[in-house]
Amino acid sequence: MKRLLLVLFLFSTLHVAAQSPVVRAHFEPSQNIMVGQPVKLIVSVFVPNYFTGSPEFPEFEMENAVVVMPQDRPENSNTQIGDAKYFGITQTYVIYPQQAGDFHLPSIKLSVPYAKTPPKTTLGQVVVPALSFHADVPAAARGLSYFLPTTQLTIAEKWSPSLKKVQAGDTIERTVTIAASKMQAMLIPPLQLAAPDGIRIYSSEPVVRDQKTPRGDFVYGQRIETTKYHVEKPGAYTLPAIELKWWNLNTHRLATASLPPASFQAIANPGLVAELPPPQRNEQTTQATKKKMRIHWRRIALLALRGIFCGAVIYFVYLMVRSIRPRAIALWKERQQSEAAYFHRLIHAAKKNDAPLSYAYLLQWLARVYPDESFSNVVARHADSDLQAQISELTDSLYARATPLQWTGRFLVKQLREFRGTILVTKTRAQPHDSLVELNP
Repeated sequence: MKRLLLVLFLFSTLHVAAQSPVVRAHFEPSQNIMVGQPVKLIVSVFVPNYFTGSPEFPEFEMENAVVVMPQDRPENSNTQIGDAKYFGITQTYVIYPQQAGDFHLPSIKLSVPYAKTPPKTTLGQVVVPALSFHADVPAAARGLSYFLPTTQLTIAEKWSPSLKKVQAGDTIERTVTIAASKMQAMLIPPLQLAAPDGIRIYSSEPVVRDQKTPRGDFVYGQRIETTKYHVEKPGAYTLPAIELKWWNLNTHRLATASLPPASFQAIANPGLVAELPPPQRNEQTTQATKKKMRIHWRRIALLALRGIFCGAVIYFVYLMVRSIRPRAIALWKERQQSEAAYFHRLIHAAKKNDAPLSYAYLLQWLARVYPDESFSNVVARHADSDLQAQISELTDSLYARATPLQWTGRFLVKQLREFRGTILVTKTRAQPHDSLVELNP
């Protein structure tokens, strides 16, 4: 008898666990990872029955790493867990380790809306498994102050004007462009520039650009540095060569991209005027300066009074907003939970051809219109054959095939609007004339 009770207890425990969401995660690649190399974190969430909304995949940070969440839509899938069929949604993160060492995934919690007891929505909570990976730098590159792994790196320069006719007092602009394949531009290190005596260097803020695929993968990163060289006096000058060492992922060797030294002759400039000493201050100049100072302080006082007045107005508006804010929030929440709001979300998702979101909003909207009936009963009893066909096509596109077909929602939109119009007429006739209609057109 005790054995039977134990078996029943274990069976009930496994059954309850099978009704809960399941989360799986892994790194690609999981080993032999180098600093700067992209590492994919693939997270999959599986639920019984179906999703009633999209899981919330949060953004997160890792110490000494850059985490990028691609902009493409999550992928749908299905799998078998025990005797039950589960439906899944997969999201992919990309992690770029910035230095050698161990990297541990932080605690990531996901909120998962699914139909544990259809059509009612249950909000499940799952935690992504604790994962880690190790990133290293090849022995040949450990002496560098930076590590730049890529399959191809190019460096080019442009001078404006050219170095053929340079005079003392001229300013020459140099633009250096660096491009690295399949790497973020922010990982390309800044250039170390130098110049001989007689030339001053003025560097501008660098421009970094990333070229990505529609799925969010990096095609190349580009860093553009613009530097101005001011020639203070005539003479022969040679700017040192520029070298940038990088790790070739194809040959697994250290490579060098370089620009040759730049030599030019700066001739004397007859039109260059030497700097004059500052003029002597006299009494008239002192009086004019005092007058300007008085005008300056008057302007400051006027601006201060305007600032105080604006601050008082802003504070008054703040008090008004704070008094009406709770009521406005309550009205907004009430509106968001209305039947019309649910129908609007459903139509919007269908117009965007978003099958998972359309299906979830369809369940929620029908639950508002027919709260005492299940989804299957509503479709069978109240929907006409055309609407039933469109709902069946939507369901098949999500769950009936291993590879979902492209679903178009414009036909479903038409049938839903006609169906809602019929419901509105029926509800209006069924209620007294002095009462409000439940549905809002």
